[in-house]
Amino acid sequence: MVEIKDGGAARNAGLRIGLALSLITGRPTRLGGLVDDAPRPRPGLGPGGLTQAVAASAVSRGRLQAEAGSPELTLTPGGPPQPGDYHLDVAHLEPSSAPFSPLLEMLLPPLSLAGGTSGLILRGGSHVMGGPTSDEISTVLLPNWRALGLNADYREISPGFFPGGGGEAEVTVVEAGGPLNSIRAEEPFQVREVGVEVLCSNLPVHLAEQAMQGALDRLALHGLSGEGNLRRAKGGKGQALLVWAGDGRLRIGFSTLGKRGSRPEALALEAVEALTHFLKSGAGLPSALAARMLLCLACAKGISHFTVSGPPKPLQAAMKIINAFWPGTVRLSSPRDEALLEVKVIGRDWGRVL
Repeated sequence: MVEIKDGGAARNAGLRIGLALSLITGRPTRLGGLVDDAPRPRPGLGPGGLTQAVAASAVSRGRLQAEAGSPELTLTPGGPPQPGDYHLDVAHLEPSSAPFSPLLEMLLPPLSLAGGTSGLILRGGSHVMGGPTSDEISTVLLPNWRALGLNADYREISPGFFPGGGGEAEVTVVEAGGPLNSIRAEEPFQVREVGVEVLCSNLPVHLAEQAMQGALDRLALHGLSGEGNLRRAKGGKGQALLVWAGDGRLRIGFSTLGKRGSRPEALALEAVEALTHFLKSGAGLPSALAARMLLCLACAKGISHFTVSGPPKPLQAAMKIINAFWPGTVRLSSPRDEALLEVKVIGRDWGRVL
């Protein structure tokens, strides 16, 4: 039994990674200190976290001890992950706009081991706080996962914003054809391409056009030239903006969500400044993105090295959970520059190399 007392650390990184590793390793797992943090932190397992736990149990035909509001859960996998069609709604038990992206992040690695093709229907918040937006998944995370060797397709059916939620997406996961790839990203991120994605749903389109132009103009002030894509949709009411950059291997991205009464230009300013602040740091990856890739790198074959900038809490939370299953897998250090962290991940090839 793997016991982790702080499974709610850093926006529940511990929960999604702990459940995923329980499925990958087949080891029973008890997670404590759980927090419902969508949209505001409160003690206990929330609708989004409980849906993750139910999904993990279903995929492994396992036994789950978990209740809404409980500070802990126990998952005992019944066997290896099984391919299939899974319909998962974070509002199934109670109304919620919790993000559905953690469901995908938790299920993608184990279903890639399942020996067949799986189809997921995800329902919940697609553009809410607490997880990457739908645009981040399709534009940033999915290309990165593919670069590592995971095979998945993602299609948003309709967006869902706070407080209504109700977004929907379709995902296809295909068995990984071989070992996952390690990465090297120790040097400063070198921008080769830049893009801006703006989503406008049931709002005047001129607001989205202003946000788009504001982002492109702000990028130009920093010497960056990007391509813009404005997407209109029907589903809830809201606006979201993503600024992304690629170096030819991996992509990074920074999102902002529209707020009532805020100017579209402010939406653009926040995302662009987050990107340029990262680029000035000299790091290879943003800390938040590295935390989301860490599980896949731990499952890869070979050793990954990279540097990160930004608040280290999500990364440290992910590291803690992975090392609880596979001790010594992730190591952090800052020997050269106190502003940066150096990360070394010893790939375990899905647990075959320990």
